[in-house]
Amino acid sequence: MRSPATATPSSPRRSTAPSAARSRSPTPTATRSRSMTAPEPSLLVFGATGSLGRHVLNALLDRGLAPESITAVGRNRPRLSELASAGFNTAAVDLSDAVGVADVVARHTDVVLISGSDPNRCAQHISVIAAAKGADVRHVYYTSGVRADDDRFQINADHKATEDALIASGLTYTILRNTWYIENYIPALAACRHTGVLAAATGDAVVAAASRLDLAEALAVVATTEGHDNVSYGLSGDTDFSYADIAEAMSVVLERDVIYQPVAPDELRALLAGSGMSEELASFLVNLDETIAAGAFARVGDDLSRLLGRPTTGLVAGLRAP
Repeated sequence: MRSPATATPSSPRRSTAPSAARSRSPTPTATRSRSMTAPEPSLLVFGATGSLGRHVLNALLDRGLAPESITAVGRNRPRLSELASAGFNTAAVDLSDAVGVADVVARHTDVVLISGSDPNRCAQHISVIAAAKGADVRHVYYTSGVRADDDRFQINADHKATEDALIASGLTYTILRNTWYIENYIPALAACRHTGVLAAATGDAVVAAASRLDLAEALAVVATTEGHDNVSYGLSGDTDFSYADIAEAMSVVLERDVIYQPVAPDELRALLAGSGMSEELASFLVNLDETIAAGAFARVGDDLSRLLGRPTTGLVAGLRAP
């Protein structure tokens, strides 16, 4: 965790949005009055102990927020202890516990909802939104999935349902539709180091992947600047990478040749099963490759680089991420 910033802003949103930032589906900004007894502005971050959440906390500090103005919510208790030592408020809350969720939400003015991976995540997300509505939360920021409104991709069903619930709530929101993470390819590096082959059932698909660091920074930007009320951003990397490009980047990182080997879905399923992988996980990964092959993570625009005010991180740098 980085050192806390010295400045403590009175509110998570402090300055105007970058002029280059482009809204994808803005709707009129809701206006709500708040009680004179409302708590001091504070930011609640669900999913703070996860892979994206830890970067979000760092990015918020870099944007000038003090750790004392942020409450980190997560399931990883050792990580929560580390965050508490760094000055953050922390809370271990089961998102299936509606009472516990409502209690922690009620003590904050702004909520970051980093989408979870629990099989019941849609109901959990909607529980957070209901709690935010009941507490008259000022702003909810939700990390959705790119092309969440495209019903061709079942992978986005939970995101679409969450987005619909958030918009219907009448709360002021910002939706960040995150693309595929570059870091998702890091686990494949170990196998590629030995085999020199990146095998996938993705055909000639392209992926505009982005680093978690970039996506976390974009969230921190919208949470600390004005101009993002009731807007959905499609966040893609600047470049559509083919799997041959990904193999080439792996070659640079590993300092050995790696080639992309396209395989049929059934062939990939057999390869995964032969490695000892469960049938359920193998089917999930094959279905994921088929989703990628259908273009689910191809580039949707330049919202991410516009919010960052710089080009997005490239493949090699992303694959070297800690």
